[in-house]
Amino acid sequence: MSVIGIWDTKELKEWIDKVKGLTEEEIEKFNEQTIKEIAARALAKMIARTPVGDYPPSSGKMGGTLRRGWTGGKDVDPYTYILNDIDVIKKGRTYTIILSNLTEYASYVEYGHRTREKKDGTRGWVDGQFFMKISEDEMQDELPALLEKKLNDFLGEYFK
Repeated sequence: MSVIGIWDTKELKEWIDKVKGLTEEEIEKFNEQTIKEIAARALAKMIARTPVGDYPPSSGKMGGTLRRGWTGGKDVDPYTYILNDIDVIKKGRTYTIILSNLTEYASYVEYGHRTREKKDGTRGWVDGQFFMKISEDEMQDELPALLEKKLNDFLGEYFK
């Protein structure tokens, strides 16, 4: 038994010509929107995982300073996740986003820290909570599927 297939490659050639016709501006816009979405998702994960201090009412302290300290490069409310408010730095073909927590003790909560010397001369250790690292690792796992979806959506919209 033999199978003979006949394919018309006209549509494939037209699609390839359209891809070749994408402008640098269109590609740049896609890249920037995609990196901003990745940043916003990562920021949302970090904020949700950031611990909030629980203080007795008599202390006068209110928890949440660390959680409110997140920023995407500008002085914006991190709870709004506005994509346009996240700075994207492009050098050559590399895109960089900076998500930071400007609270002075953020690194101590993330990575852990020593405690003050006790009366017996010993020091203790407070383990890190790694809310940033866990969120970053989770985003790395989600990236392939997210990028595939973004690219499919982009190409689907562009080639309707």
